[in-house]
Amino acid sequence: VLLVSPQTDSNLQPIMEQAKAANVPVVNVNDAVIPQAEHYVGNVQRDNGVRVARWFIKNRPDGGKVAIVEGQAGVYAAVQRTDGFKATITEAGKFEVVASVPGNWDRQTSYDAATNILQQHPDLIGFYANNDGMALGIVEAVTAAGLQDKVAVFGTDGISDAYASIRAGELTGTVDSFPVLTGEVALESALRLVAGQKLPRVVATPQALITKDNADRYSGAGDAVRKALLEDAAAGN
Repeated sequence: VLLVSPQTDSNLQPIMEQAKAANVPVVNVNDAVIPQAEHYVGNVQRDNGVRVARWFIKNRPDGGKVAIVEGQAGVYAAVQRTDGFKATITEAGKFEVVASVPGNWDRQTSYDAATNILQQHPDLIGFYANNDGMALGIVEAVTAAGLQDKVAVFGTDGISDAYASIRAGELTGTVDSFPVLTGEVALESALRLVAGQKLPRVVATPQALITKDNADRYSGAGDAVRKALLEDAAAGN
């Protein structure tokens, strides 16, 4: 069995063909979705952006201008996260997406992009970035502009530096997709396939919007994270 985490929907195409010819099952683990893969394990990428948009709708009821800093152009995860945020926040009716520019997963590029956006829109109320590295670059730009008390900044991935920044009151939040848990579920799925069990095409893994209010609940070891996720599921979150 092969577990693969592709960057695009096509970069592992030759491997997929070889695996099929050898009758080796393939589990597509997160990030891009390979159309030919019979099984996908991972979070729903679009939901990353949806969760952040819902935070703005709930916590900024008066609406306002927001901006998106995207990942690499054409990459599945970036496209889905951006579309989820943009569609959800636009439907609310009170928000305007004034910019959606590539940050190419790079902190410095995102700092420069955010600096330009803030110069053009000093009344901006928030940023959504497709990953945490870019979000941390945006935080630096917001701080340099003296707008840290007015502009909310969200990232994606839940890296340790993002958690530290959230606790410090800098980054507003991130969407953690719990990659260690995703890997565990993927391997469990692979073992079930090897044992001849039937699995659905998609096995969705959990994610959560992290802010200062709940960062400590989700930053512990595996069992602590599982407990927090189960509590959220029971509460309908």
